[in-house]
Amino acid sequence: MSRSLRRGAVAAVIIATAPILAACAAGDSAASLKVKPDNAATSIATGDSSLKLNGIVVVTGATGQAPANVTVNIANGGTQPDTLTGVTVNGVPATLTGDMTVQPQGSLLLGGRGKPSATVPTLDASPGQNTTVAFTFSSAGSVAVQALIATGTGEYATFAPVPPPAPTLPPVVLPITPTTAKATATATATGTKKP
Repeated sequence: MSRSLRRGAVAAVIIATAPILAACAAGDSAASLKVKPDNAATSIATGDSSLKLNGIVVVTGATGQAPANVTVNIANGGTQPDTLTGVTVNGVPATLTGDMTVQPQGSLLLGGRGKPSATVPTLDASPGQNTTVAFTFSSAGSVAVQALIATGTGEYATFAPVPPPAPTLPPVVLPITPTTAKATATATATGTKKP
């Protein structure tokens, strides 16, 4: 084999394996690993309170209808506890349930089964749209942000509002009166006779 033919063969192997080796060279700091969901986030700092609100989403029921839960992770980087005192979604106040205190150097996950929640009874926007969500804290004050409305399915299923259980009615028992008993006896007595 001639020298120029060997050089050509080596070059062909390098060119053929370059795309494969380049893909392996992306490593654990590849740009695709830096893609983050498009969830709203904001922060508010006043005095001893320094709060970061991350992953803000308004989650409807599985059908895309209200009521809806506001989900957010609130981190307190301050030195004093702060309390979430109110949440509104496009001006509609939410009902707050559970302990809304965010401890210093701690966090509060709002939404999800078994967690504190903020539930709005109505929405004037549909899943896939943005709406204004405002948070009010006892120390830090208020902050508003545009947040996505998502249907309570898939990754948001555990954050969807839980529908109230259907009411169960007790069984209906009709009283037997003498007139009802006589009619039953007469119907039986006057039935078809066998020969």
